[in-house]
Amino acid sequence: MKVNYKAWMILGVLALALAMAPASQAQLNSNQATVALNATLAESLTVAAGPATVNFTLLAAGISNGSAPVAVTTTWVLAPTRTSVKLYAYFSSVNALTDGSGNNIPTANVSGSVNAGPFGAFTGGAGPFGTENIQVFNQAIGAANWSSSRNDSVALRINTTGLGLPSGTYTGTLNVQAQAL
Repeated sequence: MKVNYKAWMILGVLALALAMAPASQAQLNSNQATVALNATLAESLTVAAGPATVNFTLLAAGISNGSAPVAVTTTWVLAPTRTSVKLYAYFSSVNALTDGSGNNIPTANVSGSVNAGPFGAFTGGAGPFGTENIQVFNQAIGAANWSSSRNDSVALRINTTGLGLPSGTYTGTLNVQAQAL
């Protein structure tokens, strides 16, 4: 009986200790709040070219180089549906430069050298911006370069041979424009 009494005594002490222990409380969690996130990276295609002016000291009959090559930076952020970027340098008409009095330098007499390559006349055929152009580059686009840029240069020269131009100041505008397809 003594063993029974001891066992009951131990159980009683344990029950008393449990009864006096503070009651533990279960964890309480709140509801889950959510916030939607939207981020947009718009497509862009930009071209910067300089210098603003290229000067020529024309010869009565011969080839004159431009004072500096045109440095072109093309920058793009494109959608995955795009497969290429093309850059063109072009004139808006068949006359690249004019003195305003009917004396003109045709685009066929203006040539460009892309990235120190061979010179070619601005009569490159049908392009997206007209026929008086040269293509500066055609860059394939994929996952590795959806967002990228590149630098190119276009050196210019004018050949006045056979034009019989009078003395004067001849002005014109070279356009540089990119297209993403």
